[in-house]
Amino acid sequence: MKKPPSSSSSNTAVTTTIIIIIIFYLSSSSNALGSGTTLSVTDSPATVCGITSGQSKQSIQCYRQGKIFPILPNVSFSSISGGRTYFCGLRSGNYSLHCWDSSNSFQSKRLYVNDSVLLENLSVGDSQVCATVVGTGTVRCWRTDEGFGPSGSDRFGSISSGSNFSCGILKNGSQVRCWGEKVIAERLQNEFGNISMLSIVAGGSHVCGLNSTGFLVCKGSNSSGQIDVPQGGAFEYGELALGDEHGCAIRRLNGSVVCWGGKGKFSVNFIERVSFELIVSASNFTCGLTTTNFSVICWGPGWSNGSESDVPLSRILPGPCVQSSCSECGLYPDSQSLCSSTSHHICKLFDGREVAIKRGETVGLPEAESNESEAVELIAYTAVHCVNLEGKDRPTMADIVANLERALLICEGGSNHEIESISSVTVSIVSD
Repeated sequence: MKKPPSSSSSNTAVTTTIIIIIIFYLSSSSNALGSGTTLSVTDSPATVCGITSGQSKQSIQCYRQGKIFPILPNVSFSSISGGRTYFCGLRSGNYSLHCWDSSNSFQSKRLYVNDSVLLENLSVGDSQVCATVVGTGTVRCWRTDEGFGPSGSDRFGSISSGSNFSCGILKNGSQVRCWGEKVIAERLQNEFGNISMLSIVAGGSHVCGLNSTGFLVCKGSNSSGQIDVPQGGAFEYGELALGDEHGCAIRRLNGSVVCWGGKGKFSVNFIERVSFELIVSASNFTCGLTTTNFSVICWGPGWSNGSESDVPLSRILPGPCVQSSCSECGLYPDSQSLCSSTSHHICKLFDGREVAIKRGETVGLPEAESNESEAVELIAYTAVHCVNLEGKDRPTMADIVANLERALLICEGGSNHEIESISSVTVSIVSD
């Protein structure tokens, strides 16, 4: 018979969750280099590419129709992103942007080079290539018609590109702004309205992301149920990947993947049993990087006759190798070995415990009681207001301390009188 968790273990679980949530919020607002992904896919033909690990150079390797293609093997890259027929990569240092057409011999073309104006948040859509400028958050786009792009005064913390449109989260206020094909861009921006978002990912004609309270939100076209998101609690999902008419998300607790839309063709059984570090989607297939050995698995109707398969690439990095101590978020386990460098590390939004749990190396956290969930939610709201608000609108230190004390009492099962006595002394931040 399973024993109920002890009070001390429950408090440890809640404390750990609180720390992860606070790290998640603080990291989402940073401007660290290498904010892109290390895995990408293209459609025509179905191709998957990744940045290899454990080598002196973090070079790109691609797999297409049974063959492996090395891409500039003597050049290191920090992030890559794929579109319909080509993908692009930012070189390590983020000063140079290259693109390759995946339908031929992967000929390289450099779109940008400037060692004083660096780029991040690389995002390739149907045809457009966009990125933000490090520090300012302004957007630059290539391979587009004249006038494609957001207002010149907008500053973005992150961006994502879909079919002839792109969207981003404003640094000031965390609202969504979209540009590109007018009808879909205006529709998406109007549907998001003033919702404060932590992250967004664009699909064919829809956009999904986590709102400021950690819940999964989707807007846009729903022709195949692609915005009918699965039920889940706050912060249940992390990484997202969207195709033309489907979406997938990684569960933060164990790394398993849940998919929706796409007429149910992406909800294959094995993704519930495998732990993934990250996932990416083309229009009609999805690929993921596994936690156990950093191998790549792809599935969906557009991949290998619709059946899932392991991709024979080298081990792929679970995140960009950057010259940083990762003090703002966390150091990924074995990152020096993965980056083959003592000066470069992989920074992630957790302290390594989450990876160990997904690998089965430690005992999982006890399931939270309802009062513990309430405590975590209160801390989450506090973190949101600390990060998203500025100046006088930010909570005072007394407000923050009061919420921490109140959350601890809730977790320990304190009486209503004790809890309310704290919230009546100073205004508690509960929700928007």
